[in-house]
Amino acid sequence: MGLFGKSKTTTSLVCKICGMKFSDPERTVKHMVKAHSKPQKKQRVGTGKYA
Repeated sequence: MGLFGKSKTTTSLVCKICGMKFSDPERTVKHMVKAHSKPQKKQRVGTGKYA
């Protein structure tokens, strides 16, 4: 029945946001946290500089 077993979460080897491929599911998780958890910097219109 699986009442007392660990629940298994399957992590893909491909990032769902940017499509990068990884050799290990743990590396995919680390990439998601590091690359996609922070808000992106906004670029100023017409200057090419970041705000």
